[in-house]
Amino acid sequence: MTYENPYMNGQIWPELNILEILRQRNPLVICITNDVVRTFTANGLLAIGASPVMSECSEDLKDLIVHASALLINIGTLTPDKVSYYKDAIALAKKHEVPIVLDPVGCHAGAYRLSVVLDLIKTGEISLVRGNQSEIKAIYDALSPNNQADTSTTGKGVDGGQIEDSAVIAYRLARLINCPVVATGEEDYVSDGTRVFTVPHGHPIMTAVTGTGCLLGAVLAAFFSAYYPCKNRLSMGEFLAYALAYYGLAGESAVQVSGVKPGSFSVAFMDRLYTLDDAVLMSENRIRPVVVPDQLEVYFISGTQDVELNENRLLSIVEDACRGGVTCFQFREKGAGTLVGQQKLELAQQLKQICAKYNVLYIINDDVDLAVAVNADGVHVGQEDMSLEAVRNLVGHKVVGISIHSVDELHKTDVIYADCVGVGPMYATSSKPDAQVPCGPNRITELQAEGLTLPCVGIGGITLDNAKPILQAGASGVAVISAIAHADSPYEAAQQFKHLVDSTK
Repeated sequence: MTYENPYMNGQIWPELNILEILRQRNPLVICITNDVVRTFTANGLLAIGASPVMSECSEDLKDLIVHASALLINIGTLTPDKVSYYKDAIALAKKHEVPIVLDPVGCHAGAYRLSVVLDLIKTGEISLVRGNQSEIKAIYDALSPNNQADTSTTGKGVDGGQIEDSAVIAYRLARLINCPVVATGEEDYVSDGTRVFTVPHGHPIMTAVTGTGCLLGAVLAAFFSAYYPCKNRLSMGEFLAYALAYYGLAGESAVQVSGVKPGSFSVAFMDRLYTLDDAVLMSENRIRPVVVPDQLEVYFISGTQDVELNENRLLSIVEDACRGGVTCFQFREKGAGTLVGQQKLELAQQLKQICAKYNVLYIINDDVDLAVAVNADGVHVGQEDMSLEAVRNLVGHKVVGISIHSVDELHKTDVIYADCVGVGPMYATSSKPDAQVPCGPNRITELQAEGLTLPCVGIGGITLDNAKPILQAGASGVAVISAIAHADSPYEAAQQFKHLVDSTK
């Protein structure tokens, strides 16, 4: 999609060329991987346009790491000696600023494997964790601050199964360990701690071919080298989602040639990894944004109109609120004397930097052009604004939020194009002069009874004293303006709202 953005001086957004960039760079990927899949991994990396090298000892790695674009650590065939080597490799990669992808093979199946994985993660140097959903859940359960680990597993050995709430688990784990997480299954999920995406995994035959999962870890490692040229257009989460889309698409198209035959599929799969191009990848709409309830818990909305038209004060308040526990911030710049044009763009960019610093979902209110220009995480529109289908066509995989005030509006809204909903006004409010008559928390229950399944927030006149009934009615979170923007301490106000949400779960 090409899109003329008025905030970009008439420039046209170029088409994404992720695979072309990857192949031009021909990244060197060092693979410390299991004995079973070395050949398959090496052939797969060559097929995508990367250069593989297999390393077996620290002395060898010292020479190789200076040329590397990424390092893969796959614990499939685990021994105590290899554990020592993994740690040496992490130290060397850190020294040379080489990103590290960890594949925690079978960590859900045994305590020793899990302990090794946790030790490697706790170094704080892992750049990406890629595992099946059972493995990712095991890691999250072990690290969860709630310490309520679910020891039940799906699958046996190193196999994994489909895990309920994998999107939520991927998001939470990414935030816990401060790096992206990929959880594969019938549907793949990826989160960078701010955004969440889901991608079809590919054809089921892929699970019958040893090495397809392990190769994916190496492919994701190679893709890191292609991210920098795309970082102004794509979040890390969306970029990795494209890598998953490429991999799954190659699997599905390979079956069309090989049939459902594991031996023939392996050959056809390598061929499709080699021949698939950006035109095909971009033409297949395989990536879907996901909003998990956690992202909406404390939803702060503000613009300069809420802080006496003081830009610096707004920036300070937003940063304090993000530090305090806000999970989503919406930049809503509306009203007399508010910013427009270049000034609005510059402020939006500064706010984005603050939100990115704290992994806070960043939404632009009712300005699609601005959301695209600053690469915000999403956009929120009202019932009288642009149609949801048109918004989706312009913003692609960004989060799309919509305001819904009644059951009648729900039935008239194409919610298939939306990812989350704002419901209100809950109570009387002075923050929006054009606000409708308050509908109360019961409106959330009514909408859900009428088929609303998207996560939603209550908005309008919300304070600490009246927020709890909204959460009890089924909202994922509360959206507030004055309660944080006008607080003596926005940091403490955000903390209090976060504590309230956590205690109401």
